[in-house]
Amino acid sequence: MARKSNSEKESILLDSFDVLKENIGKHNSKITDIISKVSATNLELSVEMWKYILGNAQSLIKEDGYSYTGSVIHNIEKKVGIEKVIDILKENEDIVEACFYISNDVHYYTVSEAIQFGEIELADHILGLIKSNKYKDDSFSSILEDVCESFVDTFEDIHTFDEEWDDRDEHDEKVEIASQGSSILLKWAKTIKDKEQKARLNVTLIDYV
Repeated sequence: MARKSNSEKESILLDSFDVLKENIGKHNSKITDIISKVSATNLELSVEMWKYILGNAQSLIKEDGYSYTGSVIHNIEKKVGIEKVIDILKENEDIVEACFYISNDVHYYTVSEAIQFGEIELADHILGLIKSNKYKDDSFSSILEDVCESFVDTFEDIHTFDEEWDDRDEHDEKVEIASQGSSILLKWAKTIKDKEQKARLNVTLIDYV
Protein backbone atom coordinates (compact mmCIF):
# COMPACT_ATOMS: atom_id res chain seq x y z
CA MET A 1 0.00 0.00 0.00
CA ALA A 2 1.38 3.39 -1.00
CA ARG A 3 2.12 5.76 1.83
CA LYS A 4 0.18 8.98 2.00
CA SER A 5 1.80 12.22 0.91
CA ASN A 6 2.76 14.92 3.41
CA SER A 7 -0.25 17.00 2.40
CA GLU A 8 -2.57 14.04 2.95
CA LYS A 9 -1.02 13.35 6.35
CA GLU A 10 -1.37 17.01 7.26
CA SER A 11 -5.04 16.90 6.32
CA ILE A 12 -5.58 13.87 8.57
CA LEU A 13 -3.79 15.59 11.44
CA LEU A 14 -5.82 18.75 10.96
CA ASP A 15 -9.08 16.79 10.96
CA SER A 16 -7.95 14.97 14.11
CA PHE A 17 -7.06 18.27 15.76
CA ASP A 18 -10.53 19.64 15.01
CA VAL A 19 -12.09 16.65 16.75
CA LEU A 20 -9.76 16.43 19.77
CA LYS A 21 -9.69 20.16 20.52
CA GLU A 22 -13.28 19.86 21.79
CA ASN A 23 -11.84 18.27 24.95
CA ILE A 24 -8.37 19.70 25.36
CA GLY A 25 -7.77 18.41 28.87
CA LYS A 26 -8.60 14.82 27.96
CA HIS A 27 -6.58 14.76 24.74
CA ASN A 28 -3.72 17.14 25.54
CA SER A 29 -0.92 14.67 24.74
CA LYS A 30 -2.36 13.81 21.31
CA ILE A 31 -3.08 17.46 20.56
CA THR A 32 0.47 18.57 21.35
CA ASP A 33 1.76 15.60 19.35
CA ILE A 34 -0.24 16.87 16.37
CA ILE A 35 1.25 20.36 16.78
CA SER A 36 4.74 18.86 16.84
CA LYS A 37 4.19 16.71 13.75
CA VAL A 38 2.62 19.54 11.76
CA SER A 39 5.50 21.89 12.64
CA ALA A 40 7.90 19.76 10.59
CA THR A 41 6.09 20.59 7.32
CA ASN A 42 3.88 23.60 8.09
CA LEU A 43 5.30 25.67 10.92
CA GLU A 44 2.83 28.53 10.47
CA LEU A 45 -0.14 26.18 10.82
CA SER A 46 1.32 24.51 13.89
CA VAL A 47 1.76 27.92 15.53
CA GLU A 48 -1.90 28.73 14.91
CA MET A 49 -2.89 25.38 16.44
CA TRP A 50 -0.70 26.08 19.45
CA LYS A 51 -2.18 29.55 19.89
CA TYR A 52 -5.68 28.08 19.79
CA ILE A 53 -4.84 25.61 22.57
CA LEU A 54 -3.14 28.25 24.70
CA GLY A 55 -6.08 30.58 24.31
CA ASN A 56 -8.64 27.94 25.22
CA ALA A 57 -6.91 26.08 28.03
CA GLN A 58 -5.69 28.81 30.36
CA SER A 59 -7.11 27.18 33.48
CA LEU A 60 -5.31 23.96 32.54
CA ILE A 61 -2.06 25.83 31.83
CA LYS A 62 -2.09 27.24 35.36
CA GLU A 63 -2.10 23.69 36.78
CA ASP A 64 -0.40 21.53 34.14
CA GLY A 65 1.51 24.08 32.12
CA TYR A 66 4.34 21.94 30.83
CA SER A 67 1.99 19.85 28.70
CA TYR A 68 0.93 22.94 26.76
CA THR A 69 4.05 25.12 26.90
CA GLY A 70 7.46 23.60 27.65
CA SER A 71 6.73 20.29 25.97
CA VAL A 72 5.56 22.04 22.79
CA ILE A 73 8.65 24.27 22.78
CA HIS A 74 10.84 21.20 23.19
CA ASN A 75 9.08 19.18 20.49
CA ILE A 76 9.01 22.00 17.93
CA GLU A 77 12.69 22.63 18.64
CA LYS A 78 13.44 19.00 17.78
CA LYS A 79 11.60 19.39 14.47
CA VAL A 80 12.82 22.79 13.25
CA GLY A 81 15.56 23.99 15.62
CA ILE A 82 15.73 26.43 18.51
CA GLU A 83 16.22 29.49 16.27
CA LYS A 84 12.77 28.93 14.77
CA VAL A 85 11.29 28.63 18.25
CA ILE A 86 12.91 31.92 19.25
CA ASP A 87 11.44 33.52 16.12
CA ILE A 88 7.98 32.21 17.06
CA LEU A 89 8.28 33.79 20.50
CA LYS A 90 9.51 37.09 19.09
CA GLU A 91 6.50 37.29 16.78
CA ASN A 92 3.77 36.01 19.13
CA GLU A 93 3.42 37.82 22.45
CA ASP A 94 0.35 35.77 23.35
CA ILE A 95 2.44 32.59 23.26
CA VAL A 96 5.17 34.21 25.37
CA GLU A 97 2.65 35.31 28.00
CA ALA A 98 1.00 31.89 28.18
CA CYS A 99 4.35 30.13 28.54
CA PHE A 100 5.96 32.43 31.08
CA TYR A 101 3.24 34.50 32.75
CA ILE A 102 0.43 31.94 33.09
CA SER A 103 2.04 28.48 33.06
CA ASN A 104 2.83 26.94 36.44
CA ASP A 105 5.81 25.15 34.90
CA VAL A 106 8.28 27.58 33.33
CA HIS A 107 10.60 26.31 30.58
CA TYR A 108 13.61 28.31 31.77
CA TYR A 109 15.96 26.93 29.09
CA THR A 110 14.29 29.30 26.62
CA VAL A 111 15.74 32.31 28.44
CA SER A 112 19.35 31.16 28.16
CA GLU A 113 18.74 30.04 24.57
CA ALA A 114 17.40 33.49 23.70
CA ILE A 115 20.56 35.01 25.13
CA GLN A 116 22.68 32.51 23.19
CA PHE A 117 21.21 33.82 19.94
CA GLY A 118 21.61 37.44 20.96
CA GLU A 119 17.94 38.03 21.71
CA ILE A 120 18.69 39.92 24.90
CA GLU A 121 15.52 42.01 24.90
CA LEU A 122 13.37 38.89 24.58
CA ALA A 123 15.23 37.17 27.42
CA ASP A 124 14.81 40.23 29.64
CA HIS A 125 11.09 40.42 28.81
CA ILE A 126 10.59 36.73 29.62
CA LEU A 127 12.34 37.09 32.98
CA GLY A 128 10.01 39.97 33.82
CA LEU A 129 6.99 37.81 33.02
CA ILE A 130 8.34 34.93 35.09
CA LYS A 131 8.90 37.18 38.09
CA SER A 132 5.31 38.42 37.85
CA ASN A 133 3.87 34.94 37.25
CA LYS A 134 1.73 34.15 40.31
CA TYR A 135 1.05 30.57 39.20
CA LYS A 136 4.65 29.33 38.92
CA ASP A 137 5.52 26.31 41.06
CA ASP A 138 9.09 27.43 41.81
CA SER A 139 10.30 30.73 43.19
CA PHE A 140 11.69 33.34 40.83
CA SER A 141 15.07 33.11 42.54
CA SER A 142 15.21 29.35 41.95
CA ILE A 143 14.26 29.73 38.29
CA LEU A 144 16.77 32.56 37.85
CA GLU A 145 19.51 30.37 39.30
CA ASP A 146 18.68 27.65 36.77
CA VAL A 147 18.82 30.23 33.97
CA CYS A 148 22.16 31.54 35.21
CA GLU A 149 23.69 28.07 35.43
CA SER A 150 22.54 27.28 31.90
CA PHE A 151 23.96 30.61 30.72
CA VAL A 152 27.33 29.94 32.34
CA ASP A 153 27.52 26.49 30.74
CA THR A 154 26.71 27.95 27.31
CA PHE A 155 29.38 30.65 27.47
CA GLU A 156 32.03 28.75 29.42
CA ASP A 157 34.38 28.59 26.44
CA ILE A 158 34.70 32.37 25.95
CA HIS A 159 37.13 32.76 28.83
CA THR A 160 39.95 31.29 26.77
CA PHE A 161 40.91 31.83 23.16
CA ASP A 162 42.92 28.96 21.74
CA GLU A 163 43.05 26.64 18.76
CA GLU A 164 39.52 25.47 19.52
CA TRP A 165 38.30 28.79 18.11
CA ASP A 166 38.61 28.90 14.33
CA ASP A 167 37.53 32.50 14.09
CA ARG A 168 38.55 35.41 16.31
CA ASP A 169 35.49 37.40 15.17
CA GLU A 170 33.21 34.55 16.21
CA HIS A 171 34.85 34.53 19.64
CA ASP A 172 34.54 38.29 20.04
CA GLU A 173 30.89 38.20 19.01
CA LYS A 174 30.13 35.53 21.59
CA VAL A 175 31.96 37.55 24.24
CA GLU A 176 29.79 40.57 23.44
CA ILE A 177 26.59 38.51 23.63
CA ALA A 178 27.72 37.07 26.96
CA SER A 179 28.40 40.56 28.26
CA GLN A 180 24.91 41.75 27.33
CA GLY A 181 23.30 38.58 28.66
CA SER A 182 25.14 38.70 31.96
CA SER A 183 24.08 42.33 32.42
CA ILE A 184 20.38 41.44 32.44
CA LEU A 185 20.96 38.40 34.66
CA LEU A 186 22.86 40.53 37.17
CA LYS A 187 20.07 43.11 36.99
CA TRP A 188 17.48 40.51 37.94
CA ALA A 189 19.78 39.00 40.57
CA LYS A 190 19.77 42.37 42.34
CA THR A 191 15.99 42.07 42.78
CA ILE A 192 16.36 38.95 44.94
CA LYS A 193 15.76 39.74 48.60
CA ASP A 194 16.83 36.42 50.13
CA LYS A 195 20.50 36.76 51.15
CA GLU A 196 21.33 33.08 50.70
CA GLN A 197 19.78 32.91 47.24
CA LYS A 198 21.47 36.14 46.20
CA ALA A 199 24.79 34.71 47.38
CA ARG A 200 24.21 31.59 45.28
CA LEU A 201 23.51 33.73 42.21
CA ASN A 202 26.62 35.82 42.82
CA VAL A 203 28.75 32.68 42.94
CA THR A 204 27.23 31.38 39.70
CA LEU A 205 27.85 34.68 37.90
CA ILE A 206 31.18 35.55 39.54
CA ASP A 207 33.06 35.59 36.21
CA TYR A 208 30.70 38.29 34.94
CA VAL A 209 30.54 40.53 38.03
